[in-house]
Amino acid sequence: ASESVTVVLDNARYNRSRALKAWLDQPGCRLRLVDLPSYAPNLNLIERFRRFMKRTVLFNKAYAKFALFKQDFDDFFERLHQHEADLASLITDRFHLIGKTDARIPSA
Repeated sequence: ASESVTVVLDNARYNRSRALKAWLDQPGCRLRLVDLPSYAPNLNLIERFRRFMKRTVLFNKAYAKFALFKQDFDDFFERLHQHEADLASLITDRFHLIGKTDARIPSA
């Protein structure tokens, strides 16, 4: 028997579509779906990155012009490698759902 592949889903509408459900119901489908709670920004890796980016670029700053605002974001992405250590500990695939002993998400 093949191992299952765990896919963590956020609450996007397309994750609930009939087409997806039909595809998952096919014989031999190895996907195991794990739904995030309805509001779980700490479990959503994109939200973790977005919060880090906002904290790095916007925290305690005011921009007189949009061009300066845009430039700070452009600089952030150009120097993303400088944040590698912070992001490595923040954006990780090793987490588990509290209160569910069998819901550990294996590392890729």
